[in-house]
Amino acid sequence: MQKADSAFSYIEMLLIILIMLIMIHVVSYHSFDTKKAAVAESNQEFLSVITYYQTLAMSSGQSITLSFLPGSEDVLIESQKLGIDTKYHLHNGYIYRGNSIYNSEITFRGDTINRGATITYFINQQRFELVFQLVRGRIRIESK
Repeated sequence: MQKADSAFSYIEMLLIILIMLIMIHVVSYHSFDTKKAAVAESNQEFLSVITYYQTLAMSSGQSITLSFLPGSEDVLIESQKLGIDTKYHLHNGYIYRGNSIYNSEITFRGDTINRGATITYFINQQRFELVFQLVRGRIRIESK
């Protein structure tokens, strides 16, 4: 029998596996904050829902009203002409009780908003502000 010179020996193979296991072990300790990721995902989803209804109001030419009731976990979304009567549930969050009742309703009319407003809400006990700007109906979320 001839010895194969190009193959790994049993000891060399074990050393390679050991090195790979050490590398996998070191890489697996990458710190990933799941709570922070969940909050970011919830904010992005919330902003996407609001942007969707703003875009729908622009494309249809009809008004859509979003009601942010202080202390509630839900945002009410209504439009009589479009037949919309639904709500969006804030995941692990709620609308701040200290929000002004005056600012609790935002209506999208075409490409404008009926008023500028700031709605404070919490997700996982972290405070955020949803800012509605009158200029071209821009919306943004700020962390506080």
